[in-house]
Amino acid sequence: MAEGKARIDGLRNSDGHLDRQALLEILPYGEEFLFVDRVNELTDRTVEASFRIPPEAPYLQAHFVDLPLMPGVLMGEGLAQAGTVIVRYNLEAPDEHDILAYQIESARFTAPALPGETLRYRVEMLSLSRRAARLEGEADVDGRQVCKARVVVGIVARKTLASKLKQD
Repeated sequence: MAEGKARIDGLRNSDGHLDRQALLEILPYGEEFLFVDRVNELTDRTVEASFRIPPEAPYLQAHFVDLPLMPGVLMGEGLAQAGTVIVRYNLEAPDEHDILAYQIESARFTAPALPGETLRYRVEMLSLSRRAARLEGEADVDGRQVCKARVVVGIVARKTLASKLKQD
């Protein structure tokens, strides 16, 4: 069993889900940049997760003024974060690697998502190599698709990334 599986499976609650606190341990983000609240299902190749759009979020007050909508780019980020959980689940040393956006192959925003609604993400890992993973996913609100994307994420050794950033 991959180290990532053992680590992440150990964070599941009694229902087998990953809650927001577990996700903060898996994903290297702070509370304000986490766009996944819960993982309901996780396998080697798929993840189903959700995010309730908080009506009080500052980005909603600015996008758009007097007509708050969840920014499409943040729906895409939520898909990528859910996909990152799958990638980490399959890594031998997940804490020694960072998962970085590499390429957005396609993205389509098909309907708005509003404050207070819950986004449901479904992401499939199409391929995984030592250096990258290709992910495809969609987000919906109550069965209404709002976003669909295909992305490639890079898998980088944390030490390598840190030293490269210090050189630049």
